[in-house]
Amino acid sequence: MIRNYLNEKWKEIEIKDYYSQKTQVFISNYGRIKKKKIKEKNFKLANLSMNSRLLMFSYPRKDKHNKMFCVHKMVGICFLKKKSDDHKFVIHLDHDLLNNRVENLKFVTQKELTKHQRTNPKFIESRKKWTPKSKLTEGRVKLIKKKILDPNRRTRMRLIAKQFGISETQLRRIKNGENWNHVKI
Repeated sequence: MIRNYLNEKWKEIEIKDYYSQKTQVFISNYGRIKKKKIKEKNFKLANLSMNSRLLMFSYPRKDKHNKMFCVHKMVGICFLKKKSDDHKFVIHLDHDLLNNRVENLKFVTQKELTKHQRTNPKFIESRKKWTPKSKLTEGRVKLIKKKILDPNRRTRMRLIAKQFGISETQLRRIKNGENWNHVKI
């Protein structure tokens, strides 16, 4: 027996190519899926799998191959209204991919999806760490900034650049904040 959450609503999902047509599948506005055979009385919560950090529901098709769909996409299709045909993508407003509640989902266009992804904390954090083929690390940049911004500095910029194996231009860009501006002393 499945206990319902407060204000939880269930809608039946019509799966046309389900292997067993005698099975009913329901999805809730909380992102839970339950199923039962028509002859049985009690529902069971469906087992969900993780695929690239998203919750997925898998079911057998008539051709004996399994098919998967994203739970958040199905919740969006069942409980949300699209503004237009361009609104094809369902996003998580709080960037938590496991929170599939209706209040956390929204249909968006491709441009809105890209804009939303740029505000994702994981994306922002990965951009800070991403320095392809860099000679410097964040620790070395902190040392450089301390040396450059020292008011009693007597070492010339050329010697500091040579010491760290970079050009004077790169050193000037670090000083002006063009490069490595996310590194704070």
